[in-house]
Amino acid sequence: MCDAVTPLTSAEQAFVAEINRSWTRDEVLARLTRDLQTAVEIELATIPIYLYTYYSLVRNNESGELISDAQLYANKAGGILMSVAVEEMLHMSLSANILWSMGVMPQLYGKAPAAYPTPLPYHNPRGPLGPDGRTAVLIPLGKLSFEQLWHFLQIEYSEQWDAPPQDRDWDTIGQFYSYIRCLLNTRFLADSDFQRGAMASAIQPYNYSPNNVDTVYPSCGFNPWKPAPPATASWAGTIQGAAATAVYPDADDSHAGRSSLIAIRSIRDAAIAIDTICDQGEGRPVPRIGPSPYDDPSKQEDSHYVKFLGLQAQFADYAGTSEQRPLQPSPPTDVIQPAVTGKELLAADVLVDVPDSPVAAGYPEHYVDITNFCSACFQYMLVMTETIYLVPPAQQKLFFNEGLHRSMIWVLDKYVRTIRQIPIPDGAYSGKCMGPTFENVSLGDRIHAFEGLKAYGDKAIAAANALIHRHDPRRVVAHPGHLQRPGRATAKAVKIEKADDDLVSILQNVIYYVGVATCKTGTDNAPMHLPDVGPYWAAARQR
Repeated sequence: MCDAVTPLTSAEQAFVAEINRSWTRDEVLARLTRDLQTAVEIELATIPIYLYTYYSLVRNNESGELISDAQLYANKAGGILMSVAVEEMLHMSLSANILWSMGVMPQLYGKAPAAYPTPLPYHNPRGPLGPDGRTAVLIPLGKLSFEQLWHFLQIEYSEQWDAPPQDRDWDTIGQFYSYIRCLLNTRFLADSDFQRGAMASAIQPYNYSPNNVDTVYPSCGFNPWKPAPPATASWAGTIQGAAATAVYPDADDSHAGRSSLIAIRSIRDAAIAIDTICDQGEGRPVPRIGPSPYDDPSKQEDSHYVKFLGLQAQFADYAGTSEQRPLQPSPPTDVIQPAVTGKELLAADVLVDVPDSPVAAGYPEHYVDITNFCSACFQYMLVMTETIYLVPPAQQKLFFNEGLHRSMIWVLDKYVRTIRQIPIPDGAYSGKCMGPTFENVSLGDRIHAFEGLKAYGDKAIAAANALIHRHDPRRVVAHPGHLQRPGRATAKAVKIEKADDDLVSILQNVIYYVGVATCKTGTDNAPMHLPDVGPYWAAARQR
């Protein structure tokens, strides 16, 4: 059952009246499609930022009854970060689906921020005072820290009740979407304006799941051997099993419509999609008060803002901070215990010391090509997301699983976890470990994007082999394709964070995961690599 569409505030009603009085239909349509593309780019901009911090966390150093406070915090922070990143992907898809319904292909490839630290598109460059005493709204790529969580609060800063709708120099994302909500409520639009793109070709609800293995985290120590309830008498004891301590940060009812992800066919559908985006990020609106701490009517899930505020308040730095927060939702008054510090997290080996806002050009020779493949993989994921709209509807679920799911879970995730174990020996980032740069590298035109991805992969393999040769020429991977033959063992699990210095095995893992993306096959020689999007774009060009 759908929730009621959020009613317009008095400020929104006044703006709608002004549009109805002085704008034309063509002006409304042009502004709406432009703002929806901007919405796609705002949501897209947040994804690398959240993922970079997520991958700075090591979530599997400890487990079981004696898990440390530092590991519990890293697990909680990781689960929350991934839960927000997943919902940002949802928000990007919702904005893209509205745009598609209006007959416009959403643009993602090459539309991520050009460099970090970055402003969000059309964000007011001056924001509230931060813990460093500055007001600049420039979001870096960075490992988890008190300051990085402040930047996340800048992104998710809660819109106060009756704030003016703005799509330029906006102070909160809620104000930006408020502007879109006003355009949707003008007299110039009809449901037929949202029926120009085939509804069956939009990104479908079955492609979205609010929780996954990376969003779940334990609330406390647990007995890893105890089965899920109901446990037998022989397992009785005071220590809970893992299932009993598992926290799922995304609630099933965390959406305004019939499902989290919806295809669009009416003004109401578009308005519901906007409500889901705003509620999840800033909290459900409470008339004449402000944003609620929750994003759903059952109060089972915190908004993004409250999730990040809770993580930040567990840092010891929270005591006495001068950062300016909105009046609502009310922030914690004291540091949440047990408190943590960045130094303690690094010392506990649950935080990787990656560079701040790295660029490929700042890495040493060979390291450049290894990190560029990660950026190429991210860009190819954006191309595949665009391609969903061109895939025949009956094939969409298979394409999504073989493309987006495989690239996120089996390629990008594993590749970043691998390169973060590579210490940087010299240059601008000397003494740190490698991190992804998420740069807008070019894969060429979309028809040839898979060939572009393979070209970056070939360079990464050559670079990894060059570094292997420096350490042990006998272990150079002479035939990288052999690693992908059916029946071969997967990548060797090694972790520099656990004092394992087998750098050669880590570099061999780099080669392995490049192959997963570009050339892996199954036992029947069926392709198990990422799909080539070229034929879909070639067919679209012919149409």
